Amino acid sequence: MSRKPAKSRATSGKTFTSSGTSSFGAFSPASRGTDLSYLAEPPDLSSISDANVVVSLKNLQKKDATTKAKALEELVTYVQAHPYERDGGAEEPILEAWDQLYPRISIDNSRRVRELSHILQFELMKSARKRSEKHVPKIVGSWLAGTFDKDKAVSRAAIEGLSSFLTTPEKVVQFWKRCQAQILEYASNAIKETAETLSDERSTNSDDAEAKYHRVLGSSLALVLNLLQKLDLPDLEKFQDNYDQFFEQDKVWESVTINDTVVRRLSCHLLSVCLEKRPGRIEADLARLSKTFLAEGLKSNQTGSAADYVNALTELTMRHPNVWTSEYRGKKSLASRLREFLEKGSQSGTPKFWVSFNQLLDVIPTAILPKDLDGTLEFLQSMRLGLTRREEPRSNAVDGWSTYLNTARRFIQMLKSGEDRVKLVQENIFPITAHYLYPTPETSSWSSGSHQQILIRAYTSTASSPYDDLVEATRLEWSQWKDNFKDRIRNSLPEASKEHEKSQKSVGDEGYRWFTLTGLISDAHERTLGSDRPIPNIPAKYSLDLLQDILKLLETRNWKPFGAAATVEAAFKKSPRLFRESSHGIREILDYLANLLSRNGHELLRSPAAAYIFSSINLLGQIPEQRQEYDKVWNKNITALLKHVESPGALTALTTLISTEHASILAKQIQDLQGELVKRCLMFAIGATDSGWDLFDSVFAFSTLTDVAARRLVKELGNHIIDASGQPNQGVIKGLRLIADKKPDLLLQDEATHMSLMTNLLSVSERFDATSDIATLKALMDDPSASSSRLPVLVQRSISTADQNSLAVDTLVQQVIQASAAGISQDEQLELLVPDTTVWKQELVPFVQQVPNQSLSLTSTIGGAYFLPTSSTPPSTACQRDRDGCSIPGRMARYTTKLLSAGFQLDAVPLLKRVEIVIYLSLTVGLVTDQLTVMSENQIWSSLSSEAFLSDAEDLVSSARKIIIGMTDDADSWRDGAGTGESRLMHDIVRRLIDEAKSLAPAGLYSARVLSELLQVLTENHGFPSSAEQWLAELDILKNTSSAVLPAVAVLGGFGEAASASRTVSTFCNRLISDIAGANPGQEKSLIILVLLDSCMQIYDTGELPVANNRLVFAVRQLTSWLETPEDLDYRFSTQICRCLQRLLPCIKDVYGPYWEKTMDFCIYLWTKSTTGPLEYRLPEVHASLRLFLTLQSLEEPNDDLVDALQSSAERRSAALIELLKLPREKDTQPVEIVNSLICRLVEKIPLHHFKDLSELYGLVASDSRNIQTAAFNVLHKALPAAQENLSLDVLLEKKDAQLPDELLSLLLDAPTLESYSDEVLAHFPTPIRSYLLSWRLVFDSFKAAAFKVRCDYAENLKAANYIGPLMDFTFDVLGHSVAHPLNLDKANFTTDHIREYDVNLAEAEAEERNMQWLLVHLYYLVLKYVPNLFKAWYLECRSKQTKIAVASWMTKYFSPIIISEALDDVSNWSATQEPPAEDEKELIVKVSRAAREITAGYEVDELQASISIRIPQDYPLEGVTVSGINRVAVNERKWQSWILTTQGVITFSGGSIIDGLTTFRRNIVGAMKGQTECAICYSIISTDKKTPDKRCQTCKNLFHRTCLYKWFQSSNQNTCPLCRNPIDYIGSDRRATRGV
Repeated sequence: MSRKPAKSRATSGKTFTSSGTSSFGAFSPASRGTDLSYLAEPPDLSSISDANVVVSLKNLQKKDATTKAKALEELVTYVQAHPYERDGGAEEPILEAWDQLYPRISIDNSRRVRELSHILQFELMKSARKRSEKHVPKIVGSWLAGTFDKDKAVSRAAIEGLSSFLTTPEKVVQFWKRCQAQILEYASNAIKETAETLSDERSTNSDDAEAKYHRVLGSSLALVLNLLQKLDLPDLEKFQDNYDQFFEQDKVWESVTINDTVVRRLSCHLLSVCLEKRPGRIEADLARLSKTFLAEGLKSNQTGSAADYVNALTELTMRHPNVWTSEYRGKKSLASRLREFLEKGSQSGTPKFWVSFNQLLDVIPTAILPKDLDGTLEFLQSMRLGLTRREEPRSNAVDGWSTYLNTARRFIQMLKSGEDRVKLVQENIFPITAHYLYPTPETSSWSSGSHQQILIRAYTSTASSPYDDLVEATRLEWSQWKDNFKDRIRNSLPEASKEHEKSQKSVGDEGYRWFTLTGLISDAHERTLGSDRPIPNIPAKYSLDLLQDILKLLETRNWKPFGAAATVEAAFKKSPRLFRESSHGIREILDYLANLLSRNGHELLRSPAAAYIFSSINLLGQIPEQRQEYDKVWNKNITALLKHVESPGALTALTTLISTEHASILAKQIQDLQGELVKRCLMFAIGATDSGWDLFDSVFAFSTLTDVAARRLVKELGNHIIDASGQPNQGVIKGLRLIADKKPDLLLQDEATHMSLMTNLLSVSERFDATSDIATLKALMDDPSASSSRLPVLVQRSISTADQNSLAVDTLVQQVIQASAAGISQDEQLELLVPDTTVWKQELVPFVQQVPNQSLSLTSTIGGAYFLPTSSTPPSTACQRDRDGCSIPGRMARYTTKLLSAGFQLDAVPLLKRVEIVIYLSLTVGLVTDQLTVMSENQIWSSLSSEAFLSDAEDLVSSARKIIIGMTDDADSWRDGAGTGESRLMHDIVRRLIDEAKSLAPAGLYSARVLSELLQVLTENHGFPSSAEQWLAELDILKNTSSAVLPAVAVLGGFGEAASASRTVSTFCNRLISDIAGANPGQEKSLIILVLLDSCMQIYDTGELPVANNRLVFAVRQLTSWLETPEDLDYRFSTQICRCLQRLLPCIKDVYGPYWEKTMDFCIYLWTKSTTGPLEYRLPEVHASLRLFLTLQSLEEPNDDLVDALQSSAERRSAALIELLKLPREKDTQPVEIVNSLICRLVEKIPLHHFKDLSELYGLVASDSRNIQTAAFNVLHKALPAAQENLSLDVLLEKKDAQLPDELLSLLLDAPTLESYSDEVLAHFPTPIRSYLLSWRLVFDSFKAAAFKVRCDYAENLKAANYIGPLMDFTFDVLGHSVAHPLNLDKANFTTDHIREYDVNLAEAEAEERNMQWLLVHLYYLVLKYVPNLFKAWYLECRSKQTKIAVASWMTKYFSPIIISEALDDVSNWSATQEPPAEDEKELIVKVSRAAREITAGYEVDELQASISIRIPQDYPLEGVTVSGINRVAVNERKWQSWILTTQGVITFSGGSIIDGLTTFRRNIVGAMKGQTECAICYSIISTDKKTPDKRCQTCKNLFHRTCLYKWFQSSNQNTCPLCRNPIDYIGSDRRATRGV
């Protein structure tokens, strides 16, 4: 390259646009250089018009980074607001000022400032466009330097700005070319800067100054580097002098020693580029490079840049090797510096460092490298130190040790002496292998070389060496390693030693490593056979010798050293090539394996070495060259093993030996082995033992059994699926599952086996391990088309019988669905798959012959018809039931509904059978509905106490009704049966049900009920038929005969209000009204008339009967005449009379007469009469009478007789309703709940003054009925506050202690515990828990309106028997505090209102669990409010620290703010409503500060105020309030502190009542000030020392302050009374200091 001066170039005239499509013009190299120093002259801002911009630009010159960043943001905003289109963009003075500021701002220590500076530069370019061109020479260096910033955000901002107009690589190069002079000028100036010139040391710490310096230095190097990389030689030569000027700076090459990784790497890259682009300059600077770059670089820290440094050295050495020799002038040799450099390792570099260093060693002059043994050893040691440093990355190990071994090879070749070569490999190569084979702490420095690649290279470095002495040394070393290993095996600890297992594991691990390495060497040896330099297999001989010695040792030590056995296994596993050739050693080893069991059977099988030895035999079978030998060894061992099969460990050995594919072929050839395998598999399965399943699994996994043996085993297993006790044999099921997984064809071998397995497995899968058994079932049903012919038999057999082993209905339906999915025609077999209706009918007979529960008349559409059938068959408990207690009709109904719900249709079934199926399904569903209603037993289900059975019953009812409703959709012509098939089906069903309902027996009743429900559905879907009049006439059922009553009731109930317009029904109603006149109580004919009349009137609106009024009056008169002797009426007549009167009386509400009073008296009689029979007989009459009373009570504009009757019977009615609450209820059924709800609704409306004695209601809170509980609670909840007011007055007047009612306290005795209830039961809020918690709510109701004295007495009641403790324990167990997971009230959506109040009626609408949580939370709030001391006592006695922590934090978060707020509110209200003070007293001044949780109370005394402060803590009431004095007046300190302690004590021990404390404080002050008079000298009560007058004149009896009297003595010079002038003895007048004067 020539050294001609560069010529200036004129601008090209091209302009810059915002789109970046044009290029910059050329720039003069004479442009002003960039000054980066902090001492640079500030810009002139006087020409800038915008004052805000001036302020921002001045702020850029300040030192604070935040100020500069904000100023830059403001400038960016300003420039963006002044685009080019608006007045040509930013004004020129701003651009000129920015030219001076930008270089310094762009190197600021703040990342954000640098980033914003580049953003602002780009925005200015966009705004000024063409005008910015002349400013580019001033800022181009700084802008390009920003692209090399280490911070990505900064560099990205600079790059994005440049790339916006330099859109192609060509434009980028052109830009660099035209700005070359300015860039060089910037770089040259920048490299001359120092940390001191860039930063002011007065305001910048050394770290920041150094960081800025490195940033500037790096940008200078990066700019020149990029110029050299981007531009061609002709372009570079134009500015050769500039480059020379730059490279003359020592910093260029000294940068390689700078304490900054980026700078060092840039220096290295710059050298590499200069070697290519400026070789002449490099050659001229060799001496300087040798000293600075080479010598100083090797000595300095190269962390992060070592690889780049070595790569640059390699390139430098390749071109100028004399840089190491003749050009070096230093005192210390470069060889020693190179060793020091190596000792540092890669210095956190990548593997590339070691690869580059290997290349450096190839080109480095040999004169630098050591030539003698000592120097060689030192060099290799230095390299090892670098490789084994803790900081050396593990990923560098392979390349690092490869370089190490290459270096060792170089030195081997350089050494002349054979002894030196041997010593070198012994000390520097063999230890790598030695440490891998047997690692010790002493050789740990070689551990990083234990990689397979390194081990192979280490081995070939000596074994494949051209020097025989090294090969021989390798043989000797392996021989020594073998002997050492053998000695360690021999000396391993015996079984009796504690360290035996550890010792043997160590031996096994060493053996594994030995044969892993020898296996690698064997593989390498085989790969290189036939090549120029084959790798010898030196370890093979020693490995075989080792194995022979190990086998002999094992036999000698009775096979105890299992580590040695593991070594044998490792030989076959990791080094199988050892055994491929035939040799004497190999034959000896194989013979030994063949005769193992014959010579050492018992000892070997019991030893821990057996598993490794038999595994070795299996591994031998994987060596193709030794397959014949394996067969011999295997057969001999199996034969011997069968003789020792009962020995411990024999089955494990057998499992191992048969667990290969080749072994299965050999096993099938030994009949004795086949029999033993079948025998053992059966023993394991039937015995259900955990041991032996590995053998079972291996038998089928490797197909060890012959077909005959396998079939025999499967058949035996199928016969033992269920044991003798009827329980499933889990072992057999597990075995069949294993067979299904591995050999499913075995389970489908013949029809008998298949059917037996399918039935038994389906039965078992329903009750037990569903997951595994379903998998087995799927395997069995793999070919459903082949088994479809067996399915109807299975279904009919399963649903026509029922026992403990019957298949579940769900399973049967699933089988049918699977068969359908497989393509089996539904129509072909559906008739065979539906239930047998003959069996269904026979099984229904015992159920439909029983008289139903009479309380069902409350819920059924046919009402009083339940009273008519009288014949009864005792309930049968001997009917067939499955394990769930479901009878055959129930199973058939569930099967049918599930089948039809799955999409199957009955269209293919004959019509008659379809009719029977629908009828029997409806009858069964009706029976189930009745059982659900009254929760009876021994019906379709034996019991519904289980949640699962209850759910099944409910699902059956809902699904069946949905199906039947669906069948009626298209049955619009059901009356005549014309049209669709559904119409015909419904027509036949209705006709048949009418016929069957004509029997006045229970079966007829059930048919009538089904008919009524079916007609109701048909009417809802299709309306009342137009020809219904004719149809009803043809039926001839609307008459009061025994054969027509049930069909008539069913038809009337089914049509309902739709039949109200029928003339036939109207006529029938009138006839029945007339028949009442001739009826007599007690006759069945009369009961039929009443039932029919009730059913007929139900279809009309209340008060709208189509009967003449006089006829209605006669009917009412007749019915009420029967009420004169109510004891003669049984429950059936009583019920039906009330039902009829409920419809008749509203029609004659304007008629006066005795009917109203008789009716009320009859109702009260029914409510109060004694219960002698079952409750089911009382419920209908009670329900009917309650409905009758409610109807009378709700009549609009009642006549006077009715009003008088209601008023006169009010108190008797109230007493009667309370008696109904006490009605004994054995169980909670739907009819009971209906009656309870009516009773409770009425009881809650009873006036409080009607309750004479509340004690009789407490017991009802503990009722099993939630409605009764609620009613009793609501009454007591309203009555207790009023009762407490009277009680408080009595207690105060009689001066006796108050006592909570014993009946109420008795409800708290049986406190629930969490352990008594499961989580599922607890979530339903059991009634005993509800009763207990509601009782507590009543306790606190007693507190609410009680006086202070009564509250204290109640608290003592609760404390005496520790009632609070169990409540708190249960509360915090349920709410999760005891397990440190308290209920999160925010997530549970419990607000402050929920905490303060509990509404039992609203709570019932919530989920049961939330209801319970709400009540518990509210009770806890009441405990804190009314009895905080009892809670605090429980808290202190609580032993669980976890619970206490949870409770305290929970209370503080949710409850304390409420309690504190209420306490402050109470004080505020009390203060506002204080009674006016007495004439000689003052009012207590109370101030409340909610923010500080503080109450200040003051009492004025003689213009001063005695005041105290009461501060409430954050965790109140767990922590008590703190009372402190603010201003003491009128009393001494001792009495003042006594008042404060008394006030705090009253608050603490009076249930936390702050008002009581304030009252006590006021009482103390008032008491102290009673009788106090003014001082006769100062005319004040309180002196300056805050004391009252205490010095009395014995003559005139006036009081004086001591201080005032002393002043009087001093001023008058005599000890006389100021008033009477008599002497006063002033004790202590000589001690002035004590008087406060």
